[in-house]
Amino acid sequence: MWWHSIDYLKRDGRQRGMLVHRGFSLHRVPRLMLWCRLRGHRPVVDGYGPHKPGLDAARWVACGRCGVRPDPQGSLDPDGWEVGQSYDGPYAGDEMNDPLMRALLGPGNTVIKGGMHLPGRWPATPTGTLGGELVIGRTFGVFSAEVTIGAAGAEHTLAAHLRVWPFGALYLHTEGFGAWLQRRLIPEGYTSRAINVSVDDWAIRWQLWAREGEWSRNDPWWMHGRISLDLVQALFGPKRYSYETVDGPMLGWVTMPEGDSHQMQLKLERVRLGRPRLNRAAKYHWSVEWTADSPGIETRPGKGGIISASVRVPDEAVEARCWDVLACALIARKLGEDRTRYGYRPENMEG
Repeated sequence: MWWHSIDYLKRDGRQRGMLVHRGFSLHRVPRLMLWCRLRGHRPVVDGYGPHKPGLDAARWVACGRCGVRPDPQGSLDPDGWEVGQSYDGPYAGDEMNDPLMRALLGPGNTVIKGGMHLPGRWPATPTGTLGGELVIGRTFGVFSAEVTIGAAGAEHTLAAHLRVWPFGALYLHTEGFGAWLQRRLIPEGYTSRAINVSVDDWAIRWQLWAREGEWSRNDPWWMHGRISLDLVQALFGPKRYSYETVDGPMLGWVTMPEGDSHQMQLKLERVRLGRPRLNRAAKYHWSVEWTADSPGIETRPGKGGIISASVRVPDEAVEARCWDVLACALIARKLGEDRTRYGYRPENMEG
């Protein structure tokens, strides 16, 4: 066994409010696997890919209980072996006592018909890794607890964490340990599963046996959940933008500093930011949405033209009924700044 530890604060620099951030791992830890040591391994076919001709697939041998693989793990013919099937075939070395195997393999060979590489012997002392991270100090979020079962090929077989703001967090993971649980709960596929609950952004969220990093509208209702703790939002609704067209559409012309002119449609909108049932706290401003004729106004060389956007105009321009003229000037200035930033040069410019 050997121990490794790293101080992330020394490596990455000290962060405000964080007193300790250290990673640790213990490698080559012997795995107990009591049942397999008493009863022997249960060889099954493992692998990936569909059992269809012409598609990428691979098959090898592993223990159906503890997940340990022979050394070497072997390479079986996908057309002749299904994932999960019990493996009752030969192992490398059997040719020494089997005349038929000696004839098939030849001296010192482990490859037989179909490109099959025989699995080797089971390792006498399988090992794994235990690791994690310790954080003392401020972390993100208010509270989070999670347990993850890694799928085949995942970096971690099992993983868990507990995070409590502002005290810190503890992350733990295994490599190899817990493979018996992995093989029973996720026997096929490469998507890990997670069970977690968290409190953050004025909401309680949870996942029950959810696919890690994935979401689908076809997931059952109980797999993902959320309860809002925001009483203001519950009483007055969520804060969001709303738009009301007040004037337009009308035609406008934008002349760029380089001399090119563009016709566009202008539309004056009253923009509201606030909650649906809390008018007193809402904020308003005027915005002009513009849409240029195709192919738009080019600002980045070779990236095509901008077709539509908006600019903000003051109340005085709306009251004086000159919002369209001011909007065209603001559009030209904004797009001119973009052209300068991106190094735009018209084709007819010299030098």
